[in-house]
Amino acid sequence: MGQFTFEEINLICCYRKKTRADTVAAMTAAMPYMETEVQELAESTAEKLKQLSEEEFSGLVFLPAEDME
Repeated sequence: MGQFTFEEINLICCYRKKTRADTVAAMTAAMPYMETEVQELAESTAEKLKQLSEEEFSGLVFLPAEDME
């Protein structure tokens, strides 16, 4: 799952739904309430998710990541 950063993975975990489309929809619905920096991260993450098929998405395991720095 090298295509997602740990920040993106954590964001996906917050909004993860059963399908890719529902996850993108949940994330997009929350964007107006996010701070600018998080909103930009959500927009780029949603775009990455849109490039996955539902099958690819369902095969991924998203676990919250910790910043090891």
